[in-house]
Amino acid sequence: MTELIYFNDCYQKEFDAEVKESKKDRVVLDRTAFYPKGGGQPSDTGQINGVRVEKARKKGKTVEHVLEENNLEEGQSVHGEIDWEKRYLHMKYHTAQHILSAIILEKYGGKTKGNQLYSDRARIDFDKDILNKKEEIEEEVNEIIQQARDVNIFTMQRERAVEELDSKRTRIDLLPDSIKELRIIEIENLDKTACAGTHVKNTEEIGNFKITQTINKGKDRNRIEFTLD
Repeated sequence: MTELIYFNDCYQKEFDAEVKESKKDRVVLDRTAFYPKGGGQPSDTGQINGVRVEKARKKGKTVEHVLEENNLEEGQSVHGEIDWEKRYLHMKYHTAQHILSAIILEKYGGKTKGNQLYSDRARIDFDKDILNKKEEIEEEVNEIIQQARDVNIFTMQRERAVEELDSKRTRIDLLPDSIKELRIIEIENLDKTACAGTHVKNTEEIGNFKITQTINKGKDRNRIEFTLD
């Protein structure tokens, strides 16, 4: 099992760990700050003992780090460092996505159907036709960002989450029964949902939100693409 440092501290850039498995081009560590690809958020990149980490991926309860070349041995103590600039951009985009999803659901009744984040843009699909609301939505998202709302991360027991979380934002029924505790991302007085990704501490860190494109992708699927600056 790999301890996920980013679960409690999204801002930790470097860490020390021990190699638990070393095979071909990948290693598993006892703890890591590298975010593995998932939930629409790309994998972190960086280095371990100076060796380039091309990507991280989840494998069961562990995280595999795919290396440019692997000269690490099991039991070896190592030092890891993520590419912070890229990670921080992912954090900004992920929190912006939560703000947008919360506003679309609350004001327009639109549920998020899918999303993909990058370090320079993001896209989200909704099941409601909100494409003619571009200027209004953009203004509403930027208003939340500028209000400097705190973003809190904590855990919640599954039973409590079923009672407290909006089922339109968090589909707890789709999670395996083995998951008894959920990691919650809460944007002050706006949104509370289960999420395993990385986020900023305050909305003012996000910057200016700008919708670059709206696309009808077919029945019940309308896409908003946006950037931050």
